[in-house]
Amino acid sequence: MPSSHSQFIWFFSTYSFLFLYLRMHQTNNARFVDMLWRHILSLCLLTAAFLVSYSRPVSEIFMIRDTSLIPNILWFEYTVTRAEARNRQRKLGTKMQ
Repeated sequence: MPSSHSQFIWFFSTYSFLFLYLRMHQTNNARFVDMLWRHILSLCLLTAAFLVSYSRPVSEIFMIRDTSLIPNILWFEYTVTRAEARNRQRKLGTKMQ
C-alpha cells in the first residue's frame, strides 16, 4: 500500500492537473505565456508527486525512520500546550493584581 503522504500528493497533483486543463478553459487566442505556465506547473506537480512516492523506497533502502522517543506525539503536544496556556494565565493573573 502506498503511504498516506504518497496518496495525498497524487490526489492533490491529479486534482490540480485536471483543474488546470479542464476548468481553466483555454481559448483559441490564448497567449503562449498562459499555455506555458500551465504546462510548467503541471510538470512540477507531477514531479513532486513522483519524488514523494519515490522517497519512500529510498528511505527503506537507507533504513531512515522516525525514531522519536515520544510514543504519542499528539497527546504530548496537547498536554504541553495546555500547560503553557495555564502558565500564561497564571502570569497574567499575577500581573493584574
